[in-house]
Amino acid sequence: MNRLMCALYRSAPAALKRAVDTAVDRSVRIPYAGVAHEPEVFLRKTSRAKIVKKYLHKHLLLKWRGQTRLELTNTASIRRLLWIYTGKRNFGDATMDMSGRALLKGRGFEIDLFTLPNLHKLFEEDDVFQNVYSDLQQLNGRPYDAIVMSEFNLPSIKLKARHFRHLPYVCLFQYFYGPDRNQTSFSYAAVNHAFSLGYPAASIVSMSKPYLATNAATRESVRACLPNTRFLALAVGGLDANRTYRRWSELLELIDQSDEHGMPKHIVLLGSDNGLAIAEALLKQTFSRLTISSWVGQLSLLQSREIAAQASLFVGADGGLMHVAHSTPTPSVSLFSDREPPYLRLTEQCHSIGIQSTGDVDEITPVAIMSAIRTQLAGADKPEVAA
Repeated sequence: MNRLMCALYRSAPAALKRAVDTAVDRSVRIPYAGVAHEPEVFLRKTSRAKIVKKYLHKHLLLKWRGQTRLELTNTASIRRLLWIYTGKRNFGDATMDMSGRALLKGRGFEIDLFTLPNLHKLFEEDDVFQNVYSDLQQLNGRPYDAIVMSEFNLPSIKLKARHFRHLPYVCLFQYFYGPDRNQTSFSYAAVNHAFSLGYPAASIVSMSKPYLATNAATRESVRACLPNTRFLALAVGGLDANRTYRRWSELLELIDQSDEHGMPKHIVLLGSDNGLAIAEALLKQTFSRLTISSWVGQLSLLQSREIAAQASLFVGADGGLMHVAHSTPTPSVSLFSDREPPYLRLTEQCHSIGIQSTGDVDEITPVAIMSAIRTQLAGADKPEVAA
């Protein structure tokens, strides 16, 4: 089939070829300099016909619903906005995809968010969004000047056309889909462009960082959970076996045996219910000098974020909690399987050492993680040099 499509493409009129090339480019290439992505990898395993079909489905739906003419080139002069995010349901992707809003903080925009019900708790304490909604009825009668769409996916297009059909809009990621990319820097670059903020491309890449916020009540709620000494925060558990690290016991033995100055001897375990079995096993383990406490399955995601924010270092495998932890100032060691290139998951401002396995994340040795922990702690202990 691919050979047939290639043959048809070669024999097609020049105008049709240009249309196909435009559809493919808009779908797989990010137009902002410095935003890391892998279009060629995606194109090697995905037919151009499939890409064009998906592009046309979205493009024609926008046209049929009368939305094409309402698209804005930017929203710099608009103040009351509703941001629609109906993209990925998991916390990690949502954190990265939405991170560019950090650039809008304090700029006078009045922005509400409408998102999926399970993501409501991730953004409900936000300091950029004035209100966060996941029920359409809550939007009745609320006045907006324009809509911000994160991407042209079918749920967002249908939602926009059905409930906000006459409002102008701007779309951040446009038709892009498929290739792996650095979602955080893509988000920053798209917001910079859509709101005409004027940051140079190099500045956008260097300042990109996952962004989340918590309120005073959440910060106060974890005060009693914090050790009264320096500690390391470890994220245990996971949904994907390929990205679930199971060699924590070996790593804790190395930390326990370490005589290095500045190596914390208190470990706080974080994670959701899927990490309970691992946490229970670690709590039963006997150490000479190491103290282990666990809040696995007991805290909200934003509460876990606040624990990570107070740690000397965060260590965890690629997943939602890792990306949430990267929204804090805490340095980290991030573990990746062979499927997740660290340069597409981390940014300079994450202050993280990424370690990628040649297979499942479990193949990363505790010795390699311990070496990265030493490096991060040594960097944190260095005194700042006055300019």
